[in-house]
Amino acid sequence: MISFPGRFGEESNGFWIEFPDLPGCATDGDTIQELTSNATEALSLHLRCMLEDNDEIPEPSDIKGEDIIYITPRYEVALPIILRKSREDLRLRQADVAEKMKIPYQTYQKLERAKPFNPTLKTLEKVASSLGKKLVIDIV
Repeated sequence: MISFPGRFGEESNGFWIEFPDLPGCATDGDTIQELTSNATEALSLHLRCMLEDNDEIPEPSDIKGEDIIYITPRYEVALPIILRKSREDLRLRQADVAEKMKIPYQTYQKLERAKPFNPTLKTLEKVASSLGKKLVIDIV
């Protein structure tokens, strides 16, 4: 899964977090639990907008520190990012992957968009195989 480092701090009225890899992506919360929840939503919305604008999604930095927590975006945003990166690493076009999967190009396009789309496990297995990957489902 993909996670981005967030630098957080405490103020008199609660907590704040900002994402160094994503300028302008920040939020706050009254408690750490609320901050984490709000951070997941802010990160997901920011990345969704980047996907919709076809902006390049940066690789998450490997930042360590007591003021750093890693936040994972919602799965419907993380999946398109992972698929796009895997496809681009192989220097494939969306049409190439669709052809390998034997599905319409438009169907594959939906997988790389951060819009509501519920792919089946069979579809996810096919796309993973087409990208030379394995589908792994891990419940933590």
